[in-house]
Amino acid sequence: MEPAPTIRSEIGPTLKLAVPIMLGMLGYGLMFYVDVAMAGHLGETALAASALASNLSYIPYVFGIGVVGAVAVYQSQDNGAGVEESAPAILRHGMALALALGVVTAVLSHALVGYLPLLGSAPEVTAEAHDFFILMSWSMIPGLLFHALRGHRDSQHQPWISLVWLSVGILANILLNWLWMFGHWGFPAMGLAGAGWATLVARCVMLIGLWFTPGRGEVRWMDGLQLAVFRRLLQTGWPAGLHSLSEVGIFAIVPIMAGWLSSTAQAAHQVAISTASAAFMLPLGLGIAAGIRVGEAYGAKDPRRVQAIGHGALILGGLIMSLYGLVMVLSRPWLMQTYGVAGTEIATVASTLLIFAALWAPFDGLQVVAAYLLRSVNCAAWASWSVFLVYWLFCLPFSLALAFPRGFTLFGVPVGWYGLGPSGIWISLATGLTLVALAMTWKFRRVAHSGLSAS
Repeated sequence: MEPAPTIRSEIGPTLKLAVPIMLGMLGYGLMFYVDVAMAGHLGETALAASALASNLSYIPYVFGIGVVGAVAVYQSQDNGAGVEESAPAILRHGMALALALGVVTAVLSHALVGYLPLLGSAPEVTAEAHDFFILMSWSMIPGLLFHALRGHRDSQHQPWISLVWLSVGILANILLNWLWMFGHWGFPAMGLAGAGWATLVARCVMLIGLWFTPGRGEVRWMDGLQLAVFRRLLQTGWPAGLHSLSEVGIFAIVPIMAGWLSSTAQAAHQVAISTASAAFMLPLGLGIAAGIRVGEAYGAKDPRRVQAIGHGALILGGLIMSLYGLVMVLSRPWLMQTYGVAGTEIATVASTLLIFAALWAPFDGLQVVAAYLLRSVNCAAWASWSVFLVYWLFCLPFSLALAFPRGFTLFGVPVGWYGLGPSGIWISLATGLTLVALAMTWKFRRVAHSGLSAS
């Protein structure tokens, strides 16, 4: 008779799966960091433009990532239930779903590029962001296809293969940025647009490499597509996508709000949020791995193992991000030099914002892990609603009230109150992250301890 699962006994297997996924997601976040860091050497306008375009393009992209994440959820549940024959159908439909989402989001984003000047940033910032935004929009197609395929590989416990191709993509992105942004080796200096081309090409390389690496399994395109499989994927994928949209959407809106304060505030926000986003990838990778293992236990109808895996992952997520927060605070001088803003007002503001990022870091770890745990026990809709209510109905008006002085109006409505500047925005974000983390952790514990009933 096997011993009852415990938090201690399940942490090891979770980390074995999680470490390569965490490294891969950290690398994916570093691609964003590299673009921002290299844009800083093009000047304040390019840095602010990268903030505007990157964050706006990230909104629909993260929605798509949330939707195609259902591939890993249902593959892990079927693996736990012993339904191995579903793998080709899940992969086939997941790739079709990713392609459809990628094309739709790319076309819509490209069509909306003409509305960038309406967002209130300085004209020179908007002009610099134009081509970069278009290229980042089309990069969503190979990006979403890669994430669907990566989720399937990870759920089959092949995370190291995904990590290899993510690493190749990072190196390609750095090299191509250097060539195309600054005009080395005879290439024209394209500025920020060069970073957009580099991202597009790097994501294509990652997708092609992962697809043709042995071990993918059958796809069986000739079997066609069935509405029932799409419906099953969207049952979790749709609310997961809305969850990601609500979360990343608020973090994409606030740079625009920072731009209403000043270009310096917008650039400082971008420096701080790109650093914090790199940290976010660590618990994100842990959450993906824990979600896969919880999904297997859920499919096997083993609630005690669900509890042990989930609680261990939550503890790890909080500890990892607490440590990262400390590192961020201690390395602020080095970070400012890396971004090319040391000794400027941007560095002064960004250094203050990184303190708030360190304070919210443990709760960020909890909430992202809890989100994946809830998806794996079919509670994605509950998580989505909680995030929407906290971020959009509480954080957004709270940010406006704290950041802007009394008398500031938005669409004719007075919203400002305290005039704390960018610090006010980040106080609101820290509060919202804390509330979301506590709510989702409570929900998972309640579901896990009630025998996996999603009531």
